[in-house]
Amino acid sequence: MIKVEDLNVRLGHRNVLKDINVEIEDGKWTCLVGPNGAGKTTFLKALLGSQPYSGSICDSGVEVFRNHDRNVAFVPQHPQIPIGMSVSEYVMLGRSKRDGWGNESNKSRNLVADILRLTGLFGMQNQYVSQLSGGEMQRALIARALVQEPTLILLDEPTSALDLHHQIAVLNNIELLKERGVTIVSTMHDITLAAMYAEKIVVMQEGKVLLHGTSEFVIHSPELKAAFENRINVFTLESGRPVIVAKKDLGN
Repeated sequence: MIKVEDLNVRLGHRNVLKDINVEIEDGKWTCLVGPNGAGKTTFLKALLGSQPYSGSICDSGVEVFRNHDRNVAFVPQHPQIPIGMSVSEYVMLGRSKRDGWGNESNKSRNLVADILRLTGLFGMQNQYVSQLSGGEMQRALIARALVQEPTLILLDEPTSALDLHHQIAVLNNIELLKERGVTIVSTMHDITLAAMYAEKIVVMQEGKVLLHGTSEFVIHSPELKAAFENRINVFTLESGRPVIVAKKDLGN
């Protein structure tokens, strides 16, 4: 379990995260939702241990910035694209901590091939990553994270550059990680998709957590609507699945 207590992050003269207290369950999918500027990406970076903070973030009882043995995969929304590296080489980076770069085992090579097939990239393995489209690069990022075989995966808007078909395919692949006991924390603008995949949702606004709980509870809460200034509607399909859409008339 990841226990977050009195978490604060200050960037320059601005308090980006303010007094956050949440618990993130092992082996579950937790999704951070909220408007732009709510602090979701900063929260992910703090969980990763790359963002200085005050307060406490304990992963299995150890403060994250002190634990250098964590196997955490991070999928950023805006990655740095390496020049002159093929897709298969880029994805193989996810194995470098285990094997060392250039010393990949047969297991690692087979795993990379399997993940490239899973993410629809197998025919592109010799293509330079700098030549990929935004959606293809997103899938390469996720493939690199999957081959890492992490215990925790942090994803910042993992479907932002993907069409609907690839959104569902990628999210299904990520969901399979839970069967291996992997803890998943993501940000998502699409709250409908968040409700489909995440067991827990954390609603954020202006650096604070307004509410956190089960997806079913949070989706129908007034706090979710308040985070978006009451500019969303929540509908329930006959199947019981919620659908969240923006109000057409923002004045109502």
